[in-house]
Amino acid sequence: MYKNLTSLIQKPLSFLFNRTIKSLVLPDQKTKRKSKKQSGLSALDELLFRYTKPDQQFLDAKYGFNAQFIVYETNTKYCDLSKSYSGENNERQQNNYKNIVLPLIMIYGCHLYMNDETKCFFGSSSLKKNQLDQRVVLLQYAANNPIEDRYKVNQLKNINGYAVSVFDGHGGWQLAELAMNILHEKIDHYVLKNQDKIQNQDDLIQQSISQAYSDVEEEFYKVALQAYNMGFPSVARVGSCALTAIVVGNKVYSANLGDSKGIIVNVNNKANEKAYKKINHTLNANSKKEQRRLKSVFSDDDIVVCKSGDKSCYVKGRLQPTRSLGDFRLKFQEFNNPKNISEDKGYLKSISNFKGPYISSTPDQQVFEIQKGDRYLVIGSDGLWDELTKSEISKIVQKNQNNKDEIIKHIFEESLSHAAKSNKMSDEEIKKIPLGKRRKLHDDITVILVDLQGQV
Repeated sequence: MYKNLTSLIQKPLSFLFNRTIKSLVLPDQKTKRKSKKQSGLSALDELLFRYTKPDQQFLDAKYGFNAQFIVYETNTKYCDLSKSYSGENNERQQNNYKNIVLPLIMIYGCHLYMNDETKCFFGSSSLKKNQLDQRVVLLQYAANNPIEDRYKVNQLKNINGYAVSVFDGHGGWQLAELAMNILHEKIDHYVLKNQDKIQNQDDLIQQSISQAYSDVEEEFYKVALQAYNMGFPSVARVGSCALTAIVVGNKVYSANLGDSKGIIVNVNNKANEKAYKKINHTLNANSKKEQRRLKSVFSDDDIVVCKSGDKSCYVKGRLQPTRSLGDFRLKFQEFNNPKNISEDKGYLKSISNFKGPYISSTPDQQVFEIQKGDRYLVIGSDGLWDELTKSEISKIVQKNQNNKDEIIKHIFEESLSHAAKSNKMSDEEIKKIPLGKRRKLHDDITVILVDLQGQV
């Protein structure tokens, strides 16, 4: 019954192509109306999908996979389980019942498909120190079509701990997809490789994270450069912010690129005390600290360009994140339209007197000790933090501290409600806006909640 899915899961991740990139990056011969820019990005989608090990949430008819799932009927919008069904032609599924889809490989949890754009999962066994089971609740809500956020949650193999990451793609979902599929495996690989020569745990983990992030950047560079040189300029604008948190014992290790955010919430704090601590700094051009850093490095360059006063600032007038994966147009001259090809063919006007890289793919890393009362770790893409403040989220966590499902439910409902009010709409009205058009009202929302109980 599960033969197809099992064989798919067991295929090893391979970086050695038996075909040339040219054989993979081919425009669709049948869709003559499709522009070169569009066909190039579609070709990159196809290339990256073959290049990486796909996450189960993307195994659908669009890519021709007939993966087997166990389907659970539910009468609520969140993670309540009841009777199970199986098979892709399940009658209840065809009748568009709200359901939970549990891919067989997701041994640490399950996915909830409230509809095509909302997902969550949770653990399934008792809490144990350094073990992921039952610690995580995750919810994702799409605004873009397709969604550009990705996430990863898994138990590490080579050190006693677990890792969670959120990837916020821009210019496309492709790099976020690649990072989702290989970053954690790379971290685990380098932990094993480095542990004999790096004895200090903090140094070991941070060095391994740095090397893993560098590998993701290099892997995408190899693919993107060949596609760019073949006439597909869209790849130069594909990038992703990323925030990773690794929990080992009483420590949380964070690594950040861009404007995703994370907090540790203490449930013992009194009402008038600050109940959270940040695990990362926001790395975008709106940050005064980042502006000062960039201007000190590029003192004779118009490095930060602000619009609408000082509310919307961009590196070289092009990108808000000051650190990210990808975005090679701001890093390498070879993606800066060196041949000055016309903009009507999809190429951007080149940056004159190019002095890049203007942005970095080296993550900002920090280490935090888990204190008594530090109960939850919350990380999310900027779609969450655009709607709710750290203080608002910490209050939701404190109020519902003994029920992870209720925490994620209220965080989601409050963020969507805030987006509705900001656009002078009701909660129900904003939900009815189609994907794609919804992006004008709010961003993709991804939130991961980790229960830290028992880690101290």
